[in-house]
Amino acid sequence: MNDDSLRDHWLAFQRERKCSIDRMLCDPELRQEFLSAVKLSDKCSDDEQTILWRLVSLRKRRVVPAQLR
Repeated sequence: MNDDSLRDHWLAFQRERKCSIDRMLCDPELRQEFLSAVKLSDKCSDDEQTILWRLVSLRKRRVVPAQLR
């Protein structure tokens, strides 16, 4: 999965669930819901750790906001 696709998935999930990346990472139900959506929509073969680390990297590079705006 490329960064643009992951960013788009996260922004859609964030708008729908109204949660931060940190909350999603710490909440097993939200995390599983996000990962399932990513894997289904893009037929992503990346593992959970890879997807989540890439999302954290996007946040640290300020490609995606950490909090809702």
